[in-house]
Amino acid sequence: MDIDIDLSEKMEKWASSVEFKESHNLLLSDVIVIVTHDNDLSFVENTLQDISVNKSITELAKNLEYGQSNRFNFILNNKLKEVIIISAGSRNVLSKADVEKLGGYIYSKIETDNAKVSIVNNIETIDFEDTAALITSGIILKSWTFDKYFTKKNNCKVSSITCVTNYVQINEYKYKILLSIDDCVLNTREMVTEPANVMNSEKIKDIAKELKEIGVEVRVIDQKEMTKMGMNALLGVNKGSDNPPYTIVMEYMNGEDDGNIVALVGKGVTFDAGGICIKPANRMSEMKGDMTGAAVVLNTVNSLALQKSKVNVIGAIGVVENVISSGAQRPGDVVQAMSGTTIEVDNTDAEGRLVLADVLWHVQERYGPKVVIDFATLTGAIQVALGHEFAGYMCNSDELAQHLEKASKNVGEKIWRLPLHKSYEPDIKSDIADIKNVGCGRGAGSITAAMFLQHFIKKTTKWAHIDIAATEWDSKDRALSQKGATGFGVRLMNDFIKNLFKR
Repeated sequence: MDIDIDLSEKMEKWASSVEFKESHNLLLSDVIVIVTHDNDLSFVENTLQDISVNKSITELAKNLEYGQSNRFNFILNNKLKEVIIISAGSRNVLSKADVEKLGGYIYSKIETDNAKVSIVNNIETIDFEDTAALITSGIILKSWTFDKYFTKKNNCKVSSITCVTNYVQINEYKYKILLSIDDCVLNTREMVTEPANVMNSEKIKDIAKELKEIGVEVRVIDQKEMTKMGMNALLGVNKGSDNPPYTIVMEYMNGEDDGNIVALVGKGVTFDAGGICIKPANRMSEMKGDMTGAAVVLNTVNSLALQKSKVNVIGAIGVVENVISSGAQRPGDVVQAMSGTTIEVDNTDAEGRLVLADVLWHVQERYGPKVVIDFATLTGAIQVALGHEFAGYMCNSDELAQHLEKASKNVGEKIWRLPLHKSYEPDIKSDIADIKNVGCGRGAGSITAAMFLQHFIKKTTKWAHIDIAATEWDSKDRALSQKGATGFGVRLMNDFIKNLFKR
């Protein structure tokens, strides 16, 4: 069982520093991790061939619940050994997503720097055999930090991992797939974390063009061509910026049925000052992350191509900057989108939907996809509604919603469906144009944004809008990420798209 995957330098390092073995002397490691499940401690009896140590493990493993841990240290040959006992919880509720999160919890518990880690568990005997790969993937995702601009770099707490498993080949195979996805999750985090003076439209264009090396066709539509195409909604957002706008289309067509296409569309506002409707200075620096939707789409295509997945995917991103100058778009301006729909720009800080409007229409016109999913840090209202736990989504197809929910459960990236109902339509009615770009008042801001986008979705297209404004970045640590960018969406779309093309 083998798979040929091209990996980045950082992932090649992880590939070479992880081993899966049927047996291993755990005492050769600095940190020994023991994952127990359902209070089954029978496998611990001979774990370290040391009666006193095993007795300590047995005592400390009692009554632990999922994610909870105990620890102790002992000296062997004048070297300190760190033992972590962590619980995988109950047999009835454990999922693969839960197992992967255990890897994140393990990483957060390690106190030794640059450690050689050994992991033994009894989970793989339950419902699935790739437990060791999932745990290791969780460690990798959790270990990521962004230290590019520090003069003193952070040390990764883990130098190598040895997993004891009865299913070596299966875990080696699954681990390669997970590495390719993890690579792109971390690339997403890096793109989002880079400052806007680095991650501008030219930089994103260059990153996208690199996908040509792994079999992705990349088409860059510049301002001159977009003007001819009538993409005035997108172009209006960029009028205040000296950085050029782009629509970048990435075509990865490797499926058996060329007519079965999924299109992913991403909002790529490299910095959002709000335009003339300027944002408050407090926390405006976080608006460098308003291009997260574009980063998710780009890296989803990247990951599928790395795996040579048998799918047909179009990734399209609108890349602009929303800042102020004498030429910037004004509140009250009217633009005609590529579809012909006229839009009153009631608020220049509701710019992402203007960008998506033209890109969504272009993708449908050119490729005729059966499914379109857009990702955008679109509204602050979604955080008010759902906090940081769930991304809100709106969808015009119950069937599509079911498949998205299944993928969400599989990977542990949580989404919550909000209504897309005609009763909200009057909120975006304009007095001087077909529609306006914001709703009336403060209520249902995320929903009225989706209602606006629906005007640019054809009736035959199954479509979902996923608002990741509250899940793409967090001010506290999460199970698989530290404070900062999360890369939410790449794992979700990998699972969704690959399962879609299996049906």
